[in-house]
Amino acid sequence: MKKAVFVLLCAVLLTSLISVPACAETDLSAYSISNGTVQASRFEDVTAPCSGVLLPFDLSTGDAAEAGTVLFEMMTTRVTAPEDGVVRQVFVEPGDSADAAMATYGALMAIEPARLERMHATYRTAPTDDEDCLHVHVGQPLWFRYDGVYGTGAVIATNGRSYEVEIITGEYDIDEALSLYKDESYDYHNRVGEGIVYKRDDLSVTGSGVAAAVSVRPGDFVSKGETLLTLLPADADVGASPAVKAEASGVLSAVPVVSGQQVWKGQLLARISRTDSLEIVADVDEMDLNGLRVGDQVPVTLDTNEAEILTATVTEISGLGVTRQNAAYYSVHLTVDRDGLMLGQSASVYLPRG
Repeated sequence: MKKAVFVLLCAVLLTSLISVPACAETDLSAYSISNGTVQASRFEDVTAPCSGVLLPFDLSTGDAAEAGTVLFEMMTTRVTAPEDGVVRQVFVEPGDSADAAMATYGALMAIEPARLERMHATYRTAPTDDEDCLHVHVGQPLWFRYDGVYGTGAVIATNGRSYEVEIITGEYDIDEALSLYKDESYDYHNRVGEGIVYKRDDLSVTGSGVAAAVSVRPGDFVSKGETLLTLLPADADVGASPAVKAEASGVLSAVPVVSGQQVWKGQLLARISRTDSLEIVADVDEMDLNGLRVGDQVPVTLDTNEAEILTATVTEISGLGVTRQNAAYYSVHLTVDRDGLMLGQSASVYLPRG
């Protein structure tokens, strides 16, 4: 007899030391049933880092999201090389304010042009009896020579009695004076003046906003039209990136935007329901709330396995009900110490009848 009592006592003690989620209650006929679903108790909102356009993306509600993965990308503005040359200075890095660099250096980059020489020309030596020789047009080709060296160029700017000429072919020293002609006959009657060769300054690359990416470094040779850097709009915060990442792992429970959409800074792009913080939320009839308190434990079952009766702990009871068919219903939040819950699972919550 004593031996049997001792064995029973050991069994009771062992049972008390083992924590199991299953409820000891098996007869639930005395309970009222409220329908519930598995929901995330916490979520992360993904918002636009600046105003702009969303690049194409392939996301929809229900997709999994891992922390650190890129969900969206903002369209950026390309800044390109105005002409061939060598990058001499770069004043911004990704995330830097382009406006701050402009205020300090007057540029985002400095490029030494591949063709350093250019001419400043006047009509001083052109024949005064020919009106066509006293006026040139932007884009007009010109021919010139000096000490047996022939070259070609084009008018790139005019200003009253003077104009600027880009040298295309021919090698000339700084301060050399060249006679300029309308055609390659080099006839005096086609002479449009005289140009003085000068050395050009570095080209200033300008822009406004926040640097998203910088593609070149000092010493790089760049071709006209090559991308130098990309910029986010001016309302982007310093350090912002065009790649919008997930801050937490979970499931996308809302994606209220579409590819190519214009968005504003701070606009909701997606909501991530965190899968590391799940709970059961049930709509409970006001008649079944009698005596229910935060901290109470009640039986619950999941529709995926109704034979397994779990114990849930009440963590929150809504203070505001919703009226449906002349009855008020209140949201009751419960936690279950069980792995394997899935967002959207249906559950039955059993509440003692008052």
